[in-house]
Amino acid sequence: MSTTTATDTPQPSLKIDVTYALITLASAMLWSILGSWLLYFYLPPAGERNALVPAAWYGVVVLGTRALNAVLSPFIGHLSDNLRTRWGRRLPLMFASGLPMLALFVLLWTPPLRTLSAWNLVYLGIVLVLYNLAYTTNQIPYTALLPELALTDRHRVRMSAWASSFMLLGMIFSGAAGMLIERRGYVGAMLIYAFAALPLLYLPFLVLRERPERWQTSAEGALPRRNLRAIVKSLLQNRAFVVMTAAGLFYWGLTSLVQSALPYIVTEICLLSEGDMLWFYVPAILGSLLCYPLVTWLAGRVGKWKVFAGSLLASAIVLPGLMLIGDWLPLPLMAQGIAWVTLQAAALSGVTMLPMAFGAEIADHDAMLTGQRREGLYYAMWGLLDQVINGVVAAFLPLLLLLGRSHSDPHGPLGVRLIGVVGGVMLLAAFFIFLRYPFRGKSGTKEAPVK
Repeated sequence: MSTTTATDTPQPSLKIDVTYALITLASAMLWSILGSWLLYFYLPPAGERNALVPAAWYGVVVLGTRALNAVLSPFIGHLSDNLRTRWGRRLPLMFASGLPMLALFVLLWTPPLRTLSAWNLVYLGIVLVLYNLAYTTNQIPYTALLPELALTDRHRVRMSAWASSFMLLGMIFSGAAGMLIERRGYVGAMLIYAFAALPLLYLPFLVLRERPERWQTSAEGALPRRNLRAIVKSLLQNRAFVVMTAAGLFYWGLTSLVQSALPYIVTEICLLSEGDMLWFYVPAILGSLLCYPLVTWLAGRVGKWKVFAGSLLASAIVLPGLMLIGDWLPLPLMAQGIAWVTLQAAALSGVTMLPMAFGAEIADHDAMLTGQRREGLYYAMWGLLDQVINGVVAAFLPLLLLLGRSHSDPHGPLGVRLIGVVGGVMLLAAFFIFLRYPFRGKSGTKEAPVK
């Protein structure tokens, strides 16, 4: 008689791991370019060229589109869970949404008028809604596919590592957007990125396959449906979830704030061109990668709670340093800017790396209390809130930039400099909130009650 263990489970080849991560490479490029350049395209610095939309209304439109996307996401997830085709549940949605997503990505940079106009705002809103819908339809099934491709925890960690590395690689590639924009213009540059992303989105379909034995019986043993009020009430009873979510609203917002403001930091504070963005991206990303082994080691030695809290506090201290960049220091402005963004990335590395580990800890505690595994519910809620807070930041940033939008203004780019101060305050608030997190042991054990 023989027995089957987890180690007997056939492991997918490295080819599957890499091809799965290729989709992350494509989506990370698009996401990073939009986060860095869309605001800059529609609301350029004063004196460079005309703004294309009213500053205050830009934020309203972006916030509205993100809110709509947050509302639609659960329905797309439900469709992905319940779709039944001969090709599976996830892959058909990914295949159908990839090409429209790329086409709409290019259309975002082709407003009908090249001057300030409300029609550009209407156009932006419509195309952005459709793009977000296509992006969500592609990415929700994609992330849900991983547990079907990797059946053991060890292999899931390996696939996640490949996906995370390709995400950073995509951000490096997106850093070259400034150079391409200078040479090809916005539309030409985005066409290049769209054509580069096309094979990354579709070649994996030659390799990736869903497991029929998993999705064909996925509805068996399902828990009874609960209404939204009961779900929210249940989540709010988990103190660790509430604390982590409240802190997350601030560090998610900070990430979006700095990424959207980086072109202004490069051009308005460091007085460089759009093409120089790459020299800021690469050191920052390499700084994060180099810190990841240290974060892992420290989390094992002193516990991830202390590492995460220390990362929040260190970032809150480094961020206001943006106010210090200027001719009064005996260093080139470019060197000052690169030093600031690299230090910030290093300080924030614990915050960017550890949330998934906290999520697993919170879900384990929830399972102990309720007897139910609800990881998807927790991660879905965080995804929705991330969409909302990013929309709020998109609405807030143009108003902040009005406080001196260009180095040609008498008061200089004050609004751009204040991003560091605002970001520091946000992470300081996240730090004090996180002090209430109940699990502080190295392995998620609960220490003395936090009062």
